[in-house]
Amino acid sequence: MYYILHGDDEFTRTEKVTELKQQVQSDGMGDLNINVLDGRQIELTELINACNTLPFLTQRRLVIVEDLLQRAEPSEGAERDARRASPVQTLLEYLPHLPPTTRLLFVESKSLSANHPLLKACRESKECYLREFRRPMDAELPAWIERRAEQKKLRLDRRVAALLAQWVGADLRALDRELEKLGAYVNYARPIAEDDVHALVGRAREDDIFALVDALGLRQGKQAMHLLQDMLDNGKNELYVLSMVARQVRLILSVKELAEERKLAPSDIRRELGVRDFVVSKLLEQAKQFSYETLERAHRLVLNTDLAIKTGAVDPRLSLELLVLEICARRAS
Repeated sequence: MYYILHGDDEFTRTEKVTELKQQVQSDGMGDLNINVLDGRQIELTELINACNTLPFLTQRRLVIVEDLLQRAEPSEGAERDARRASPVQTLLEYLPHLPPTTRLLFVESKSLSANHPLLKACRESKECYLREFRRPMDAELPAWIERRAEQKKLRLDRRVAALLAQWVGADLRALDRELEKLGAYVNYARPIAEDDVHALVGRAREDDIFALVDALGLRQGKQAMHLLQDMLDNGKNELYVLSMVARQVRLILSVKELAEERKLAPSDIRRELGVRDFVVSKLLEQAKQFSYETLERAHRLVLNTDLAIKTGAVDPRLSLELLVLEICARRAS
């Protein structure tokens, strides 16, 4: 049996991985029958050897390979496809012969294209589990919070969910923690009210992630750097901060295109992007601070920073500080 879990919702995707790990650990040998492999560098022979290894004193083992399938994306260009064709074909030929004692788990940090050869094979196989994990858009956060609360046997209405979404933001892990705190606060005995959120969660301060991305959008370098350093000093995850910076750059670029090229009204932009009216107003102001070339350069810098952090090529904190300086820098034409 093999699994493909893909998409940018790291929190929910990680929960599923943990669930599968626990199923193997429940056999009584802990992590001895779990292998985690870096798919960005691994050779297929190493992966196949790991899959063919028999479990130790149990009935099954789990092999987890991270970010391997992105290497075989058809959209990467015909020349690269040709180079990847042989390994992909080897993998496709091997999967039907995967030992019944092995659970092979492909974990991808972004969504794969619909025509990915492994996704096609998975859809046609009874021995494959496929699931995409997509990060909810701003407008979808209240519904996500309601579903999460229901899973925890908590009761709240849409107004409370909207307030939590506004104050905590799109950090799903932070939202989950706040729901746990609120559940304990009401002793799981009554619905969570807006007053409970006011009492326990508190309005986001000037040093939160949204203040940072707003400062970046306005190219306020000193303010952005202060907010970044304060958040990192207080334990904010570097990759989460980077993901929110990347999101802001994409939003500004999208708003600039929709407003200046397609001439859409703010209400139409709101519907197109699935964000609130006040967010559109801020993004329109921020879009005036950048040229298309500057935004495209910022997007490339974000991608390079992500790769550098994940590969350990640079110190995460230093790389984020340099990114903030580059985005906020104003250069003469």
